[in-house]
Amino acid sequence: MIKERTLIQIFFLFILINNRVLCDNACISLTYIANCGFLIELDDRKIIIDGLFKLGHNRYPTPDTSTQRLLVSNQYPFDNINLILVSHTHEDHFDKEMVLTCMLNNPSAKLICPQQVIDSLSENETIYNKIKERIIECTPEPYISQLVHIGNIEIHACRLPHVGERFKDVQNIAFLICCKGKSIFHTGDTDPFQTDKYTGIKISELNVDIGLINEDFGKTENAGLAREFVNAKYNVAMHFPDSVAIGWLASLKGRPDLFPNPFIFTKKMEKKIFCTGQEE
Repeated sequence: MIKERTLIQIFFLFILINNRVLCDNACISLTYIANCGFLIELDDRKIIIDGLFKLGHNRYPTPDTSTQRLLVSNQYPFDNINLILVSHTHEDHFDKEMVLTCMLNNPSAKLICPQQVIDSLSENETIYNKIKERIIECTPEPYISQLVHIGNIEIHACRLPHVGERFKDVQNIAFLICCKGKSIFHTGDTDPFQTDKYTGIKISELNVDIGLINEDFGKTENAGLAREFVNAKYNVAMHFPDSVAIGWLASLKGRPDLFPNPFIFTKKMEKKIFCTGQEE
């Protein structure tokens, strides 16, 4: 009787562990740093995108000083970073000293970024020379994309115009991250009204799991553009001032036609797991 009970317990423990593994394999974890900055965890990989910055133009949320220290010092949850992505050089997305220090303290991490970011980093020649072999420059011609493989991760760097005519010379990169059937797209500061000229990889046809969409894509009147260009299963709005972010979901109430599975982080360092095999 005792042996039979033990076998039953082992059987259910096996089922529990197996289901946990299957769930983990089908999920993407996001930790919100601030503004457009996230820690992405998938397939045991840790990726920081647009999270190494200090300033917000007195408009956008920024990482607390304690978080800034964790980001650059290889401490949990930002320990053992595998990949850093930077969309462009604006200070609400990028701080060169933070990126340099983070790369220095994560000796296996690689950095993917446009040439303007590299130019900024190289101004600190001492540290730059220590990490430059791990930097991958991605500056495709405007309106096309470039593919980079980092282990089992595919990164598509999509060159798209920054919002605003005065920023027309900014090298803005939107990133599509794919790994073992899971995918996440980060718009950077892409202007949704200029995506019709884009001829790179077709984001909307790839069944993207999570779309990290900036405030211009996230406006209710631009929801059609987000669906047409990104077409993600989950739509996570970013790059909103705190005062606007709090009411974003409320503005969508009763309008499921706008954004499938909308979500927005309103607390820095908040973590959310998105499981790709089910809707929320």
